[in-house]
Amino acid sequence: MSKNDLYETQWNNYFRYLISRNISRYSSMAFYVYFMWEIIYNYHSILLVSLVPAFSLIGYLIIVLPEGHIIDKYNRFKLFIIINILMIIAYSILFTSSSLLIIYTVDFFAALISWVVYDNFHAITKEIINSSDMDRAISMGQGASGISELAGILSGGVFIYINYNYFVLFLIITSFTGLLLSLKYNVKGMYQKNERASFKHVFKMMKIIYPFLIFAMVLNGVFVALDVFASGLIYIIMKAAPIYYTLFIAGFPAGMILGGILAVNKNVKKTNDSLKIMGIYIFITGLMFIFIAINRIPIMDFVFTFFMGLIIAFINIKITSMVLNAVPNSITGRFNSVGALFSAGSTPLMAVIFGFLSGFIYFPYIIATVGIITIILSLEINRVINSFKTNMEKLNELYPELL
Repeated sequence: MSKNDLYETQWNNYFRYLISRNISRYSSMAFYVYFMWEIIYNYHSILLVSLVPAFSLIGYLIIVLPEGHIIDKYNRFKLFIIINILMIIAYSILFTSSSLLIIYTVDFFAALISWVVYDNFHAITKEIINSSDMDRAISMGQGASGISELAGILSGGVFIYINYNYFVLFLIITSFTGLLLSLKYNVKGMYQKNERASFKHVFKMMKIIYPFLIFAMVLNGVFVALDVFASGLIYIIMKAAPIYYTLFIAGFPAGMILGGILAVNKNVKKTNDSLKIMGIYIFITGLMFIFIAINRIPIMDFVFTFFMGLIIAFINIKITSMVLNAVPNSITGRFNSVGALFSAGSTPLMAVIFGFLSGFIYFPYIIATVGIITIILSLEINRVINSFKTNMEKLNELYPELL
């Protein structure tokens, strides 16, 4: 096989698994939008709505450590097939009932599986794509994520007006499509599994980059406020139609799509290389939270979440590429799983806390407070990323057996 043919095969494999990964994300977003609206409509409870993102992430946190070991130890391509089959089984449970117990149960298992798809895809990306092409791959992945999330949000919004059983069938069919794309698993990776790699190496690395992990934990925790309060803002505060709720949620992935496209532009990429711009991005995101809290014009929330998505796309591309290139392939799965305990660990807890506080505090005030916290975080991001880059540069000297 010529060098050009090998390069083309590399990207063909990447695109196939990228589409399969985003089909999983697409169905998950449709699930969230549909059931979070149904719960607020039928039960008028912010707390019950908050349990949807809470249960989804609790499931992930339960599987996250064994998942990392499995991703690093076993064939990542075959694993893609198995988890897509499990996704179909999970959604099929919805045919039995539309009770809260069934909704939360499926939410728990489907989200758990979807997160494994996401983490396994990152490991596969590291295995398929050369480090010199990583920025391009992450940018494409970011744009594709935005498209799948936007499509899922719009689909979930449409199915609010359609029969429940049709929605369940739709979830199963989309998951089956993701399974078909993952069936060709005989892809040759770019490295041999390192049997000496273990969680021991990961925890040693965590000790030197803990400020970065704590920052990610807090930042992810405040963002769940949008999931928890979106339906309440539209239905309870503004008394608007479901279409505005759909647009509110859709703004974020729509912005991510544009961000993924712009990120490959040479001028934008050059700007993103400056650490100072990261602080500005997060500062603007904090302002968007405050604007959402005080706004009472439904369509404007789409504008605010759109700009948040655009900005977060730039941040995610920079940080994800930086982490994937820095972490040895042999512990990518384990590193992602332990890192998720920090980055995603605060989200279910904060979802429940936000839902609980809404029973005592006018929840737009909570959103405004989240904005202020985000602005404060923006003042520290440059120092945190600098510390991460400096410490990860020592990796070759500290753990040569992993490379």
